[in-house]
Amino acid sequence: MPPFPRALPLLAAPLMIAASLAPGAVAAAPVEYAPAPAAAATDVPLTAESAEEFTRVRVAELLEEHGAPGVAVTVVADGEQLASASHGYADLSERTPLDHTAHTLPVGSVSKSFTAAAVLTLAEQGLVDLHEDVNTYLPEDARLPVDGVTPHHLLTHTAGFGDVVDFPSAEDTDRHMTLAETARALVPGQLHEPGRFAGYSNQGSALAGYLVQEVSGTPFEEYVARHVFAPLGMDGSAFLQMSEARETHAVPSFHLPDGSEPEDLYISQAPAGAALSTTDDMARFMLALLGDGRIDGEQVLPAGVAEAMTAVQHEIHPRTTALGYGTYQWRGGESPVVGHGGDLVGMHAAYVIIPEIDAGLFVAVNGDDTAAGNPLLDLRMSVAKEFTDTFAPQEAPSGAPDTAADLGAYSGTYVTTRRAVGGPTQIVGLFDNVVVRDAGDGTLSASGAMTLDDRWLPVGEGHLVAENGSDQLVFLEEGGEAVALALDSNPTQVYERTTWLTSPVTHGVVAGAALLVLVVALLRFDRPRSRYALAGRVLAALTALSCLVGAGLVGYGLFDSQTLERWIFDESPALTLPLAVAAPLTLATAALAALGWARGRLRVLDRVHLGVVALAAAAVVVTGAQYGFVWMVS
Repeated sequence: MPPFPRALPLLAAPLMIAASLAPGAVAAAPVEYAPAPAAAATDVPLTAESAEEFTRVRVAELLEEHGAPGVAVTVVADGEQLASASHGYADLSERTPLDHTAHTLPVGSVSKSFTAAAVLTLAEQGLVDLHEDVNTYLPEDARLPVDGVTPHHLLTHTAGFGDVVDFPSAEDTDRHMTLAETARALVPGQLHEPGRFAGYSNQGSALAGYLVQEVSGTPFEEYVARHVFAPLGMDGSAFLQMSEARETHAVPSFHLPDGSEPEDLYISQAPAGAALSTTDDMARFMLALLGDGRIDGEQVLPAGVAEAMTAVQHEIHPRTTALGYGTYQWRGGESPVVGHGGDLVGMHAAYVIIPEIDAGLFVAVNGDDTAAGNPLLDLRMSVAKEFTDTFAPQEAPSGAPDTAADLGAYSGTYVTTRRAVGGPTQIVGLFDNVVVRDAGDGTLSASGAMTLDDRWLPVGEGHLVAENGSDQLVFLEEGGEAVALALDSNPTQVYERTTWLTSPVTHGVVAGAALLVLVVALLRFDRPRSRYALAGRVLAALTALSCLVGAGLVGYGLFDSQTLERWIFDESPALTLPLAVAAPLTLATAALAALGWARGRLRVLDRVHLGVVALAAAAVVVTGAQYGFVWMVS
């Protein structure tokens, strides 16, 4: 199964980032299994000297190991910015050095933390009730079609929304929308009732930003500038589209793994990912979160904002990491790590704060790795993990497995709650799922693109740990049955149990078998004996070819993420037109087969051939429609 495609960067960001800190981490409750005895972790004191060495020496070494273009980093602790550094290039083609003192850095979904701070500022002023229906604050033509979604749900990704992706090219101005237009046009489908499951949502954050705009009577970007950035002294930060930012700020180039530069995108859901900042500004933001909204003794955020952002606001399970407002836990346990990450195409950023040692780190990388084949292991992740492991390590879980646990009840396929309701982005469900089965030896096999191990050991009721000690897994139950599973490494989503009919594994098997039948069906070389038979042969061939072309293009996109990215973001018909053509051809083939049987105008072999092609094509078309690959059905 291919890794999570780079084609959906804002969609994949938190999953990648949270998982990067999972090895060696523990959740809020003690774990009872260790794969092997290990020496107690020893932390390095975080001082100005050790921070300087980390940013200038260790980060440079990691850049060399990963092969990314450039990296900028800053470290804070004990109310001060201790050290900052930058290494590598801002532009590979020009060999321009990356300079953290001069360059402004796009931060992607880190923007969500700024948006949350704006909402919470209004809440502190009594202008927003975090537990009031969000439709109360929205104009009538922008209200959600469901009731019960609150600002709390928007800020914790628990609104139950299906994911909505809208990133047209910066050059495709006809598709650019204002925030108000986005709120009206990109109405998210509802996967679950509000509050049931976590499911990361860019549109949820966009609506939170729109709420700020409506309640304050000030454009969202201006409100954040006046009430978040200005009080914090974040003079180099702003919400801007890249086309504008490159004209007014020194923004480094973004880079793909081959060193080329992707075209800039327009982020319609601006509150979710259109912010830019600097290392110095991010240092002040982290200091404010660590200092209860105070920097150098001055209250720069209203009392309660920082506390609300760093506190647990949605607990998926007592044993797993949790969500805050505009933040999530990267690691639980006695020394939790809180923060947020962000990804754009060819640009990655993240910040982490460790309240226990009053410290934080911000890192930005202006390119995709050439060394890390798995996005979970990219340079940005490695710098964050190295920082936490160096200055605030936690020991691996310890204890004994529960060999008496009944694991058969958990078997099945579980699909991410972060999936779209319509359109080709439903493809996420095909590869971001977890297949669970009882291994028969007292362990559970739980495998998926984003699981950190395949073998899991039960240590309590519905609670397992990875054999390699890298992660924890819990099953969520309703009515005594497992309905979902949650991974400690990623609190921004859970995996919902599917039925046999809705399982992506079933869909894959059915589609694969049907495509094989269609390939075989094309290999008929005997001459048709009548014009009616010839017409049937041509129709069957066209039906099979349209299905095979559609499946081939989807498969090509899975293994060429740059192409898939453009097809999805540009709403290309490449993913939806072939099966849309196949649908009427399939009906015509089925009709011709039926007539052949009814009137006896075809040989038995021809009738069977047409019927088999119609059935196989129908299986492909119906499966494709499940994932938005049929135009007008998606």
